[in-house]
Amino acid sequence: MRKTLFALFSVLVLASLLLSACGTPATEAPAATEAPAATEAPAATEAPAATEAPAESKVLKIYLLDYTPATIEWLKSEINPQFEAAHPGVQVEITEGSWSGWDTTFSGFFAAGQGPDIINLGSEMNTLYGENLADMDPYLSEAAWPEIKNFGPALENAKYEGKLRGLPIFTAPRYVFCRTDLMEAAGWTTGTPKNFAEWVDFAKKATIIDPATNSLTQQALVPVDAGSMADWQWWLLVFYSLGGELYKADGSPNFDSPEALAATQFLYDMRVATYGPAANAVGSLPTGQGSVIDQDDASGKNNGAVCLAHSGWAAPAFDRPIWEKISIEPFYGDPANFPNSKPVVLAFNDWLAVPEYSPNKELAADWLKLAFSKEANNKWNETMGLIPARNDAQYGFVAESPQLKREAELAAQYGVGFAGIKEAAKLSTIMQDALGKLITEELTVEEVVARIQSEYSAALQK
Repeated sequence: MRKTLFALFSVLVLASLLLSACGTPATEAPAATEAPAATEAPAATEAPAATEAPAESKVLKIYLLDYTPATIEWLKSEINPQFEAAHPGVQVEITEGSWSGWDTTFSGFFAAGQGPDIINLGSEMNTLYGENLADMDPYLSEAAWPEIKNFGPALENAKYEGKLRGLPIFTAPRYVFCRTDLMEAAGWTTGTPKNFAEWVDFAKKATIIDPATNSLTQQALVPVDAGSMADWQWWLLVFYSLGGELYKADGSPNFDSPEALAATQFLYDMRVATYGPAANAVGSLPTGQGSVIDQDDASGKNNGAVCLAHSGWAAPAFDRPIWEKISIEPFYGDPANFPNSKPVVLAFNDWLAVPEYSPNKELAADWLKLAFSKEANNKWNETMGLIPARNDAQYGFVAESPQLKREAELAAQYGVGFAGIKEAAKLSTIMQDALGKLITEELTVEEVVARIQSEYSAALQK
């Protein structure tokens, strides 16, 4: 439930009224001196209570999006009480929001110039909201807080124009998870494909179509969006694996580059290898329970995917027995045709930022330091099964889980941040529209990149 933006005002008014009420006995003290000594004792015991009350109470507001109940309970039962004990008179208030409609909510905060002191942002939002966020270097830079040096590459997502605006919680890269048993059953024995040609060949061999329903019963690769295979995040992963740069030296978009054309062509080729031409495309996989690379316990039936290009959120739970048959790899690019190709895991990071409008920047920094200590960053991520943003917090549950340990190693070696994207929301809309017309063959590959280049350039000029 969303808390009202005027909560702080109400608390201050209430505090003022309480202080006024506490002050009344002090003005009546002379009358009390005329009473018998026995009646003076209660007044004497009450006076210290009035003087001990904090001169000013504050509410530090924190706005979080879609965290697990275990995460929220831990913050409320452990972190907030510690913080409040160290800061008498300060109360921490957590509001739980949703990623659904986040843009409207945050825009409202910034337009009003008031709202939570700490807000939950996604990877690409450092450029989207950077101008509205506080420079936290005075509180969180290495000179102010030496522990900042323990954060890994995810820290870049929490910066704007080189200045820290908050701290990253976790890193959630896009990996390639593959069912080794299903690969071998399809006659594929060389492991995860290492270039574009191998992926297209693999898609043709490992995809199974039910002729009775003219729809997929097994899909070789499910990349972020199973149905379209043309999600903009998937495109970015492929593009970066070729060594592509999103912007040219002058800051203009780079969608008219050879890498952009090749990435778009690959998405189209994989779509056709899986579904066939648009005019005769088969139906998509039926919706199942759990991860698309898992299988049903009762029937033993597979959920349909051989490989999955996504974060660990879309993979099976770590205690599932199917992990004995799943490999985890980066996406390898196309080194034969693009020498600058490199293995990539595109890292997404949630982070907490402090808006410029907050009157409690130093308090916000103190809360962040507590919630992002080595031990706390480990515990926070344990409640979600994700990789801590702090390198020194990747112990315990991370080291004990073969899957998380492998993911953390790949993230450290091949991680590319999903950050620094200008007008990310507009780019997403532009790309999804153009890529949607690619798979319906309303636009050619060349027309798609030309449209994205043109529309995104215009969006940046505005």
